[in-house]
Amino acid sequence: MDSLLKPAVVALVLSVGVVHAAEPPSVDQVRAELDRQLSEMVNTPPAEMRLLFVGLDPAQYRLDEVHFMLDGEPIPTPPVERIGSPGPHVLVTRQLADGPHTLVSNVVYMDASWNMFSQTSGLLWNLTSTLNFQTQNGLRVDVTATAVVVPEAKDPRRKVKLAHGVTMEMIAKLEDVALPEMPPPPAKKAAREPVPTPADPAPTAPQQKAKLLVRVLSSLKPVAATVSLRGATTQQVSLKKGAQAPVQVEVAPGDYVADVLAPGLLAQTRQVRLKGGAAQPLDFALVRAPKKAMVKDENGRVELPKPLRFPEGKPVPLPDNASLSQLVDLLVRNPTWRLRIEGHTHNQEGEEGARKQLSEARARAVMELLVNAGLEPSRLETEGLADSRPKAPNFTARGRELNQRVELLVLEH
Repeated sequence: MDSLLKPAVVALVLSVGVVHAAEPPSVDQVRAELDRQLSEMVNTPPAEMRLLFVGLDPAQYRLDEVHFMLDGEPIPTPPVERIGSPGPHVLVTRQLADGPHTLVSNVVYMDASWNMFSQTSGLLWNLTSTLNFQTQNGLRVDVTATAVVVPEAKDPRRKVKLAHGVTMEMIAKLEDVALPEMPPPPAKKAAREPVPTPADPAPTAPQQKAKLLVRVLSSLKPVAATVSLRGATTQQVSLKKGAQAPVQVEVAPGDYVADVLAPGLLAQTRQVRLKGGAAQPLDFALVRAPKKAMVKDENGRVELPKPLRFPEGKPVPLPDNASLSQLVDLLVRNPTWRLRIEGHTHNQEGEEGARKQLSEARARAVMELLVNAGLEPSRLETEGLADSRPKAPNFTARGRELNQRVELLVLEH
């Protein structure tokens, strides 16, 4: 505790003890008085943010570009020549309004070793990361953008990543302010008056349960399945094969995620909001799973049986319900996974800025399809890479078709 704060607290405790001899104050009164006196002692300056950057060894990785956007506005930064060393480098310190803020960091690195035997020779890493953080008056938020090497990454394109770290520090200073005197104790009463007994609080009405009517079908026939509910409470429901009536489940009101698994069928998921006292139907229509698993996790990269195809210059993929259904099944069976959806273009789909926007729109379109299929948005993130990572040469029509694509990366297992 600060040396200026200790005498204040001691004085308050002693003054409270004087009052106690006459009429004991409540705990809330003591806490309110302490909060009031502490607030008078603290000079609260506006919130601050300090942006720092920690880079990589310039002998191995050359920093080419650095861009930062705070709440949609660019942040001026020093030249890359000054911040290319590991650091940390303080880029900017500025005052911010109290409340939420969004930082988008983008750095571009290039392999500086030029070793012809290296997998990453001449490779360019365009790294983007987004951070949402909160500021409060009297506090300074240190946001550190750090470029990190991932030695165990088997894919050279994932060998370098960008991460954010956040720490907070109080910048408010205690002022040397005299404590206000506590009011004198009231005069002693001639006779103690009886203290009225407070009436018992009126009993609160019990919260009404929400009712869910669950039914799982395949080819219009009820099938055996297990439905797991995750939300305000967690519950698992078993459904029997051939049961015509839906199974009624009572849970606390709130938002839930319902996952359904059935032997030989593709898993599905659904987000539902349940209200107390209401009965809500929840029907699933499952399709048969292929005999051989078609969607695979290959070293953190999800491979679909047939890649999603995009028309030239368009953000929305051509319909392919089979691939999406199998992708949803994979994510339902691995509930801890998070997925990054990377959008790509070829080098002839408009100007540079338009290609970036198109790649981002493709990633968001696939995310929207997965959310509409029931997946939680918190498990998905998107990134647009334009034509920076071609899968095939762009000088043939087939190569350009392969490059207008999305790729799916598993972030957490």
